[in-house]
Amino acid sequence: MILIGRNVSPFVRRVASVMRLLEIDFEQRFLATADSIEDIAKFNPLGRVPSLVLDDSEILIDSSAIIDYLLELKDQNGDLLPKTGSERRSILRTVAIAHGVMEKGVASSYEQTRRSPEKVSDEWLSYLQKQIIWGLEDLERKAEHTSEWLHGDRLTLADVTSICAFDYINMRHPVLFDANSFLALKKLTDQGNKLPAFFETKPAI
Repeated sequence: MILIGRNVSPFVRRVASVMRLLEIDFEQRFLATADSIEDIAKFNPLGRVPSLVLDDSEILIDSSAIIDYLLELKDQNGDLLPKTGSERRSILRTVAIAHGVMEKGVASSYEQTRRSPEKVSDEWLSYLQKQIIWGLEDLERKAEHTSEWLHGDRLTLADVTSICAFDYINMRHPVLFDANSFLALKKLTDQGNKLPAFFETKPAI
């Protein structure tokens, strides 16, 4: 399998982390949307990452769709995401919040870096940043009232997505909140980043 995209994208990183957790062999082509959009569009006509090229040349796009396939392939016991029931719904809710933080974080980065300064909308940027904070506050409340991981004593897809989201916000928006904010979420992220699936995929920048 070939994973398309750089781990600086939280969407690419969460796929790479899941593949490592599930012990799936793959190679990675570190293409960036900023300078390799034409090459990326060969895999996804929208020019977005990640894409995953399967061994039979089928191409999957979108991190959620890719992870759905990976879980079907290698998470038969439902360790990362139960197959049915209230626990599955609860985990998916947390995943949705963390995924939303990623989306708003990327949108905020684009607003600040891809537009010329005179075209940046301060009102829109402020709204995106509020959404990021609201999402992180929800994840923080969850982290404050759990034990080892967000949904109990085992790592799930909720932790994977939350760790990738929090690391991305810290990397791209370091002044959005002070160091004493989101301490439970920081503890969770630090704990996750000790595992190879996360420290091997964490962007260097």
